[in-house]
Amino acid sequence: MNNNLNLINQIGRNYNLTAEQFNLLTVKYKDDNRDPITLERELNNICDFYKFYNNLQATINKTPPLPNGKNYYVTAFDQNSNFYLQPVSVVVTNPETSEVLVDNSFKGYQKHTQVDDIEIAICQLGKALKFDVAEEYRLYSPSKQKDSIVIKDLMNEDEFYDVENLKKRFLKLINAGKYKKESWQEKSENLKVCNTKEDYKIAVDYGLKLLKSLPSIMAEDYEQIEKKYFEMLIFDSIITQSERNFKDYGIICDKETKRYSFAPLFDNVFPTILKNNDVFSFNGIVCNRYELMECLFYNYYDKIKDKVEYLLNRKEKVLQMSSMILRYNVDIGTYNMIMDNIITNLNYFEKLLQEKAIMEKNKQNAGYVDALHMLIALAIIIAFSICIAYLLYSTI
Repeated sequence: MNNNLNLINQIGRNYNLTAEQFNLLTVKYKDDNRDPITLERELNNICDFYKFYNNLQATINKTPPLPNGKNYYVTAFDQNSNFYLQPVSVVVTNPETSEVLVDNSFKGYQKHTQVDDIEIAICQLGKALKFDVAEEYRLYSPSKQKDSIVIKDLMNEDEFYDVENLKKRFLKLINAGKYKKESWQEKSENLKVCNTKEDYKIAVDYGLKLLKSLPSIMAEDYEQIEKKYFEMLIFDSIITQSERNFKDYGIICDKETKRYSFAPLFDNVFPTILKNNDVFSFNGIVCNRYELMECLFYNYYDKIKDKVEYLLNRKEKVLQMSSMILRYNVDIGTYNMIMDNIITNLNYFEKLLQEKAIMEKNKQNAGYVDALHMLIALAIIIAFSICIAYLLYSTI
């Protein structure tokens, strides 16, 4: 016990912890019987998080009072990724829908209840990693306390359709006799749990085929929608999203041009209860997330190649940004859980990429061997033909 207390005091002083933080560590670790090296590593990890949190609180406390005309602060980051609170004006324009106007620049919806720090963190993480996610902003009150969030309006004056509505519309047209029901629809609708490699392809293609059913969709629009669809799957794989069903993604139709685009990702909520859970509900079908990743790598790699290589080529930077963003938003338990999942999933991407490279090399080598066998066979045939010709010539 005394050794543990000495270790806590020594490490805690190095990180300038508060008295409350010292007490929390003492209660938790004073009777811990694990080996000193493991204990020291864990204490350093927690104390580093506390130090970051203390610096964050110091920044918040030093923020000047709100100027006239501003009624909230919003979290922001400078060009060096340093956190600060920026004063903003938030005006309620429709109390029934919680519609607001932020700084007279964009329309959004203010959310006071069921505000989730993880949702904010995932949104910021998506933006940092160059995914097209819906913009969400954390608001602080004039007293610099967490207050609410603002979700930026996805559509402005355009029309939004989630894929659930597209599916219903498509089925309605089939029932009206305007479309013939195809075999892929029956297979997709009847599939509830993926058990085979073919099942995973059906699950992935299900959403694509529904998106392709949009009326008068142009080829170039579908190409961009398909690209964003696969980026969505990569994003969900990284953050260990628990579900991405038809109501969780959609399409925006430009009011004037009637052109289609893939809507920024929303409902990017990571439930903490799903730590180390391999289950992912996708397009209404239960999948194993790692087998789904394998399906993407082995069947659709040309669709995900650019995004996967972008992330893996910047892996250390990705992990640094993820760590920073999570520290700004969530508690240490949630931080450790999400970081562990991000690291695990990126490592799995690397593993699949290496396996794929080996398979392609073996396939290439097999091709060389087949070509060599063909050349040898051809040489034997030619030699045999020459011998026959010579014998015939000698007989004559």
